[in-house]
Amino acid sequence: MTNRSAIITIVVVLLLAVIAGGGYWYYLSQPHTTGQTGGTSTTGGFIPLNRSGSGSGQGGTTTGGGQGGGVTISTSTQQGGVRQTNPVPILRLLSNTPVGGYGINTVGTTTFVRWIDRGRGNIYEVVENSFNLTTISNTLLPRVINSMWNASLTTFIGPTLQNNNENPTYIYAALTSTAPNKGIALAATSTRTQQTVTPYELRGKNLPGGTLEYAVSPQKDRVFTLVKNGDNSIGYVANMDGTKATQLFTTPLTQLNVEWPSENIIALTNKGTADRPGYLYFVNPKTGVWKKVLGPVNGLSTKVSHDGKNVFLSVTGTGNDVVSGIYNVGTGVATDVLVRTLAEKCTWGNFYTTMVYCAVPFQVVGGVYPDDWYKGTLSTADKIWQVNAVTGETKLINQVIGKADRVINAFNLNTDNKDGYLIFENKNDLSLWSLDLVRSN
Repeated sequence: MTNRSAIITIVVVLLLAVIAGGGYWYYLSQPHTTGQTGGTSTTGGFIPLNRSGSGSGQGGTTTGGGQGGGVTISTSTQQGGVRQTNPVPILRLLSNTPVGGYGINTVGTTTFVRWIDRGRGNIYEVVENSFNLTTISNTLLPRVINSMWNASLTTFIGPTLQNNNENPTYIYAALTSTAPNKGIALAATSTRTQQTVTPYELRGKNLPGGTLEYAVSPQKDRVFTLVKNGDNSIGYVANMDGTKATQLFTTPLTQLNVEWPSENIIALTNKGTADRPGYLYFVNPKTGVWKKVLGPVNGLSTKVSHDGKNVFLSVTGTGNDVVSGIYNVGTGVATDVLVRTLAEKCTWGNFYTTMVYCAVPFQVVGGVYPDDWYKGTLSTADKIWQVNAVTGETKLINQVIGKADRVINAFNLNTDNKDGYLIFENKNDLSLWSLDLVRSN
């Protein structure tokens, strides 16, 4: 009886092993995907990529792994004997780690996005219709806060915090070949070293001290800087590298937000606060002549269209909430819009100049606007909306909620020159995202 029980036990164990082995073989033989739909994965969301170890900072191109954070893995399936590659998600995480600004440009039908990693200073590039991520430069230039790039995405300017100094230093940096004797090396610090294993390195120089704000021209070949001078500030226009600077004006105003939306308009707006009136001024970049456009109105924040004809504005409402509208510069008439959001969470189309794209809170969060949002004590969960300044038509572009693996409080929005993609940062973690506007429509 004992022998019979032992034999039965052995047979059962062998059968279970055969079944398990067959199941494992079947699993391996089937095609697998990460379950990504619209940027969301059923296997834990977006895939953070390793930046440490022997593969870190080695340059070149990677597909779904190796650099930059947040590039998802391309997946494929077999249908009727034909291998089909899943498309890039409509809502896409570009960098899972904090970025220090970005640039975007479309050449022909190809859209490029480049950004600088806020921690190390590496430059990365993504082509929007591809999962490939390229490390452009691994020059260590940490703590760049918000870079603004030229049209070809080869140079940028921006503030950086050097040697734990709370006051930023503004720099001009260019991607140059790693061949010897190219360009001027950036001012050396104890944390800046260079590894010449990528095709480019960053070289450049510090811009004049005392810079308060800056904006790049529509052609992305010049820069406007507002520089503190005693109790006043001076406005300059210069080349991207700071050369050939021309003084435009001197003003007692120092707390200004600046834009350069069109070739003939530099827009200056008092930094918005709920308890003080704000104004919007247009300054001619050739003559330095000022023109008051809006104000006084409390909590004023603005985004000017690229043809200079319309202004998306947000102001403090009667209950310290936010009220939004579009102001027609030609008629002097402001029209309410259905969306309620801050102007800092919007951007105008570059190609479709009457379209404005906004990150709009799913639910309005109580607080004092815009102050609490600036302080970071108020955060929102956003959807992306489109507003037509001419017709007033308002359209939901993407829910975002349920499409991303996290709550997105969007800011620093921009479209490429053909309005095919919307790029933005998440204020909660400084991650970088893109939204395919063509497929969203």
